[in-house]
Amino acid sequence: MSSLTSVNQKIDTLHYFGRKYHMKAMPDSAKWYYKEGLKLAKQTKNNSDRIVRLYTSLSRVGQMQRDPQGALATINEAKLFIDGNTSKRVLQNHSFLTATYFRLLLKYDSALYYYHEAEKIGNSYRPYGRWFIYDGIAELFLASEDYEKAEEYYLKAYNLTKAGGVRMDHGLIINRLGNLYSKLNNAEKFAEILREFQQFTENKKKDFQQDALHSLLFINWGNKTLKEKVTLLESAKKLHIKNGYISAAALANYQIASIYEENDQPEEGLKYLYENRNFFIEQSAVSERYPNLKYIYELEVKTGKTADALLTANQLLGLIAKLTDHSNKELAFELEKKYETAKKEKEIELLNSQNQLSAIELLREADIRQALERENFLMDATITQQNELTVLTEREKDLQFRELEKEKQLSVSLVNENTLKEKLLADDKNRKKLLLSGMGLLIIAGLVILYQYRRQLSKNKIINKQRDGLVMLNQEMHHRVKNNLQIISSLLDLQSATTDDEKTAEKFREGSQRVQSMAFVHQNLYQGEDPGTIDIQQYIKMLTDNLMQSYNTMENKITLNTDVEAIRLHSDTVIPIGLIINELVSNSLKYAFKNKPNGEINVVLKKSDKDILLQVKDNGIGIPDSKSVTSGPSFGYKIIQAFAQKLKALVTINSSNGTDVQIRISKYRTT
Repeated sequence: MSSLTSVNQKIDTLHYFGRKYHMKAMPDSAKWYYKEGLKLAKQTKNNSDRIVRLYTSLSRVGQMQRDPQGALATINEAKLFIDGNTSKRVLQNHSFLTATYFRLLLKYDSALYYYHEAEKIGNSYRPYGRWFIYDGIAELFLASEDYEKAEEYYLKAYNLTKAGGVRMDHGLIINRLGNLYSKLNNAEKFAEILREFQQFTENKKKDFQQDALHSLLFINWGNKTLKEKVTLLESAKKLHIKNGYISAAALANYQIASIYEENDQPEEGLKYLYENRNFFIEQSAVSERYPNLKYIYELEVKTGKTADALLTANQLLGLIAKLTDHSNKELAFELEKKYETAKKEKEIELLNSQNQLSAIELLREADIRQALERENFLMDATITQQNELTVLTEREKDLQFRELEKEKQLSVSLVNENTLKEKLLADDKNRKKLLLSGMGLLIIAGLVILYQYRRQLSKNKIINKQRDGLVMLNQEMHHRVKNNLQIISSLLDLQSATTDDEKTAEKFREGSQRVQSMAFVHQNLYQGEDPGTIDIQQYIKMLTDNLMQSYNTMENKITLNTDVEAIRLHSDTVIPIGLIINELVSNSLKYAFKNKPNGEINVVLKKSDKDILLQVKDNGIGIPDSKSVTSGPSFGYKIIQAFAQKLKALVTINSSNGTDVQIRISKYRTT
């Protein structure tokens, strides 16, 4: 037992190091550890759980190296070792990754099967963990452009993550739904997601030193134009205003401003930020006003509105006194510290100036004392000398005062010059940062666009190849069906020719014509460019020509005219129409012109807004009982009646001058 435990510990250690190198993006080292672990695990009994786990981890290395086919082959090897000892966690992970590899290989049916297998395991093992399975299924339907199904599974994941309370999981699903509704231009649902994201970020601690847009919803706009983006966000904002969600409307304005800034139109973005400042954000809401004003200041500087930027800066400074909560106090402390430092520097400069002034005053006092001492010693000096000394002292004092003023002015000039230099350096630094950030974003955007373009090209090649294969298969199928039907028709003709009984031979010929009418359908299907539909004008021409060759024994005394609109109908509609025409024209050729020197048959097919009119008319002897066409005992009449019901057609017959059968078809397919 201890020996087996030691071996299992070695296997787990090898698995641990494999995952470690996998996380460091060192696939070769990760593979080595995984394979060594597999060798050791296969030498022990009842270790299926570890073997399947190692194969699963090894397959993920293939995924890292962008080899989904190899990853699928690796994870399929694990199936041989799955038994009753394999844990549900390992089984669920195995099914989920298998589905992921099939999805990457565009084999969506297989991917969906394994996603549902993982879901079944999750129902009893870990219900909350189903959210990432639903996310994978939604991504699959999104790739196949089934947006309704994608939304259904995103919402399943949304309900789980919202109830689970894991912020990172729920934030991911909110972004997924936001991107879906953006793609669908669904302003109402997009507005709901935008509002929830705004509430979601409000629960997070505010960091006023971040960019003003640090908590905006990341939206993958795809190929939407600037106008389409702004229109969608404007619609969302209107819905928020209508429902009274003003803070969510302000968030929509943030989004619009950022989009205009990204498209080098910061002045347009300022309009929406001004709207926030003037209408949407209350004066008392300091935590909302600060980032909005900060973003306004940045765009005003960017657009060269220096005077407006200074006013906005003053408003920002005015907010310091109003920051009362903890986060605002931290900001106030930092700002006060910054300005307190500047204040102290100015006070130090002032003290230095005062010290210089004090030194000068001391020198002046020393001179005065010396003068007084000299005066004591020179009491007998003349009044003139005292006056000259007084004048000299006053001049010296005036000179010192002027020198002091010059030093003060020089100090102020130096301070202003240093401040200006610091501002210029800061502006230059900010411009460089913005330039580098813009270049980085452009490079990333270019790489993403290139990746998406190549991926789309690959998909298009696969789709075109599959489509061409299906077209060829469809044409081959119809060609073979047509050949088989012609063989049957030929056999019926042959049987007719070898049958002595004329009535039986006639039945065989009628059956041959019916089969031939269906063969013409399949001939048109494999010869046509549009699979599934038939040029009805060409088909009726072929059918009536064949009937004339088969039945017209009066040597050009009977003429057949067609007036058929050039439309394409689905084969499901053409086959009943062809069989009905076959019966009606055959009846006219066989019975309408007995004892008549000549005759004329007209076949008309016209499409209106509501239905299709099929008319077969001859100028023959007519039908004594007009109801016999739809209620007669013969097989041909039963065919007409059955297909008229299938097409939901209204049949009318007029025998006043020959036979005029009009059939109005209300149920038909064009595609």
